[in-house]
Amino acid sequence: MAVEQVQVVCDNCGKELVPGAAYCEKCGARTRRAKRLVRLAIRVELVFFLGIVAMVAAFVWIYAAQR
Repeated sequence: MAVEQVQVVCDNCGKELVPGAAYCEKCGARTRRAKRLVRLAIRVELVFFLGIVAMVAAFVWIYAAQR
């Protein structure tokens, strides 16, 4: 199991970050943690969307097979 290290300075401008910050107060760049959370959210939304598409396709196929 990897231990997550806390980011203390901005990767973009080097300014010290507030603990738990999602964005740099100086330049507005996302922190590494915020970038990971955004990537995770996009993956979850994609899986959800693909599940809905699969369900709709299955219902269409079942409806067509009954005709």
